[in-house]
Amino acid sequence: MKHIAVLLTLATVLTGCAATGTPPETAPSPAVSLPPEHPGPGDHDLALLHDGVRRDYRLHAPPDWTPGTTLPLVLVFHGQPGKSADAEQTSKLSPVADAKGFLVAYPQGFGDRWNTARSGGADDVGFIGALLDHLVRDWGADPKRTYATGFSNGAAFTYRLARDLPGRFGALAPVSGRIETEPDNAAPLAPPIPLLTFQGSVDRFAGSWPGTNNQWRRLAGCGEPAVHTLTGPHGKAHRYTASCGSGTEHVVYSVIGMGHEWPDGGAHPVDANTLIWEFFLTHPLP
Repeated sequence: MKHIAVLLTLATVLTGCAATGTPPETAPSPAVSLPPEHPGPGDHDLALLHDGVRRDYRLHAPPDWTPGTTLPLVLVFHGQPGKSADAEQTSKLSPVADAKGFLVAYPQGFGDRWNTARSGGADDVGFIGALLDHLVRDWGADPKRTYATGFSNGAAFTYRLARDLPGRFGALAPVSGRIETEPDNAAPLAPPIPLLTFQGSVDRFAGSWPGTNNQWRRLAGCGEPAVHTLTGPHGKAHRYTASCGSGTEHVVYSVIGMGHEWPDGGAHPVDANTLIWEFFLTHPLP
């Protein structure tokens, strides 16, 4: 009997050890929910997974979009704080996309802003690179005819993309925004990229325009700009055009009397949408 009692005691101890060493079952982490994607004409509110984080964007495809079609792509970045819907409303580029036949995407910045710093913060550059790959693969975006524009903080982010996503854009068009990422001793862009920008003379950031323009000309290897004055029923603008490295150009529209705005032909002497699309058309990637 004593021998049996010892065996029972040992079995109890071993059972207790086994129970203690077995980790409790844990519920699996919920998968990130992404909206279904059905490529076709019209508006689509979509998302992709980047570094484990859901990143949202709105995509507009023109009425004649069909599977197998290859179309130019324009990315439009909102200001701060802002939403993709704000970029669509501010730029009014979806009707232009319908008329001219291109895809237009309105990405959503993390925390309603775009990270213009080259260290720390959200990986917005990585997100945009992944988005470009996705739109080329699944929506027929033409990698040789891909462009970007943005307003305010979105414009500053557009400047950043010139260096941090080289070779992905044929041209850029920041509107009412300044360079915020490059120190004065930054190396020249390799390769330079054509750039068109719009700046208001009474914008709250107007004091930054000379520094931004001079810095871009240095980074892109531009010569001195030629100046042409435009006068119309809605005021006056000065157009500065400079030839830059690798056959690129730097075009600045200085809109007299314009504040922190996206210029349109109904209220300003220049229409940004018309000029941006014409500029993009003439600057595909080689």
